[in-house]
This record gives sequence, C-alpha cells and structure tokens, in this order.
Amino acid sequence: MTALDENVFQMSNAELIGLAKNRFIDTQTQTAIARNRYTRAHLYLVTNSGLCTEARDILWNKKGYVNKFDLVAQGHYRDQPEKYTELYDGYAKQATGRGSFWRVSRAFLGGFGQGMFYGELIGPKHTPGPILEDIYTTIVAPRHNPCFGAGYYKHSVARMIAENSNTPTPVIVKLSCSSEYEEVRKVALKELGRRG
Repeated sequence: MTALDENVFQMSNAELIGLAKNRFIDTQTQTAIARNRYTRAHLYLVTNSGLCTEARDILWNKKGYVNKFDLVAQGHYRDQPEKYTELYDGYAKQATGRGSFWRVSRAFLGGFGQGMFYGELIGPKHTPGPILEDIYTTIVAPRHNPCFGAGYYKHSVARMIAENSNTPTPVIVKLSCSSEYEEVRKVALKELGRRG
C-alpha cells in the first residue's frame, strides 16, 4: 500500500479528480478511486489511458450503464468483443429509450474524447460486425424511425457504419445502393472498393 491509496477516503473531490486524471498513478490508487463513491472521479478514471485492469473491472461492475459505455468507447475492452455484446444487448435499448442514444453511438460507432483526452475514440474501431448490423437494421434501414429521437442521428449513424472496417459487407452494399443520403452512398462505395 502507498500513502495515496491509504488516504483516498480522506481526499477532497478536487484531489480525487486530479489523481484520476494522472495516467502515472499506481494500480492500488486507481483501485481505491474506483471503489470510492465519488462518480465524477470515476468518469475521469475511465478516460485515463493508463487505467489498470483491476480498476477497469471494478468500474464495469458498478450499477448503471454510464461507466460501461465510456469504458468501451475509450477502448479499455477492445480485446474483449464479448463485453461489447454484453453492453449492447443489456443496455443499448434502455439508453436509447432514455434519450441517450448519443452514448450508444459514441461507444459503438465513433466520436471524439473530451477534455484533456480529446481525440478519436479507440473503442468503436473494434465494434463487432453483428452489433453494427443491428444498429443499421434498427436505426438506418427503417424509413420512419420511432426510436425515441435516434432517427435524428440517422445520417451520421449511416456514415459511421459505412466507415467502420468491421461492418459486414452486405450492410455496406445496402448502404451504397439504398441510403437516402448521397454522401453515405459515396462513403460506402469507397469502402467496398477498399475491400476489393
């Protein structure tokens, strides 16, 4: 044990956030912050590129879906496709129904990190094909989408699906032929050409 992890329970919120942002803190301190009840520190810990697996798993096992979507989006489970499936099957419809389709989109399709970790997200590049196909079937394919505002994202979702290298080829073909957006058809055709 170090002096930091032994004293996490005494730290102010600002001190917890400062430590959670630091990618060089030791495993014990990360784990202590993950076990602490201050959820804002958890959000910063999730965006930490040096997050250890023990703290990552503690955050995953907490109630709710916010940490889970952020962990996947940040790429902490990029080598475990079963976590993508578990998250999608367990929480995507719930998040969409609560007006948080942006979380689903950010985790599985793409987006950018925020704050000091701004940049393209790693996790969406590893989304399994069946999830991308289901998002296409649910959001993009229907002409009228009753899915709680997810239809608002239809154009950007179609483009991100077309750009993802894990998207199944039959979905790319459908996008290249029948997307209602010309830009998406062009992106899908380029992806088909890239695949040969």
